[in-house]
Amino acid sequence: MPEFLARYEFKYLIDHDLVAPIRERVQRFCDPDPYGDNGKYEVNSLYLDTLDWFCARQTLAGIRNRFKLRLRTYGWKDDDPVFLEIKGRVGTTILKQRALIDRGLADPLVLGHPPPDGGLRAAKASHQKDLEVFVNTRDLYDLRPRVWVRYVREAYGSAYGDGARLTFDTCLESLAPNPERPYVPDHDQWQATPWDSGKPVMVEMKFNGAFPMWMLRIVQTFRLQRISGSKYVVSALRHGYLPWAGYERGERWTAF
Repeated sequence: MPEFLARYEFKYLIDHDLVAPIRERVQRFCDPDPYGDNGKYEVNSLYLDTLDWFCARQTLAGIRNRFKLRLRTYGWKDDDPVFLEIKGRVGTTILKQRALIDRGLADPLVLGHPPPDGGLRAAKASHQKDLEVFVNTRDLYDLRPRVWVRYVREAYGSAYGDGARLTFDTCLESLAPNPERPYVPDHDQWQATPWDSGKPVMVEMKFNGAFPMWMLRIVQTFRLQRISGSKYVVSALRHGYLPWAGYERGERWTAF
């Protein structure tokens, strides 16, 4: 069985006016992510799925044991890293594997082209096993590029070394990939992808083991309501002709 780093992840949707007071509380316990501008950076993810959207349907059905495959980058320069990621869930536990690859491998990898001479190699030797798990899962389920998702993240990590992390995600957008060059999105075609609740900011609290007390106090103080929202699924519903979300009434079904 693949080895994962077990983790928990709680999500909440809030209005913009709660960001500042929550941030003030978070900064008592956390430091801004050293990556990006004062903890802020853009996240770009290309999600893979089957032709009938198996992964999206698993999430919408609330299947307790499920997974998603994606390629993630934080920029578009030639030297910006690209990561292969498998994000899974077993009950309430979040499982994740990640492998760094050279950007030039992204398009042939997601299109399922034959590997280069010598096989596919991760940019770091320690990531090779995770790369192989990613490729094997892609082939087993016949996963294809299905939808791009991007957003702006403001991230804070615990100053106590316990792995706790809180993020604010805003400006959620999505687009359908180019079938011939899926890893080169048409940046003029991004579309805003609002949450049905109308609340534009997603707060994610990530931690190992017990829920940190400082996170619990934020939830209680601001009366946050935990949700099961997926950026991938709400984007897939916007762009994908999901087989059971037909257009009989001229409307697409939504995630909430």
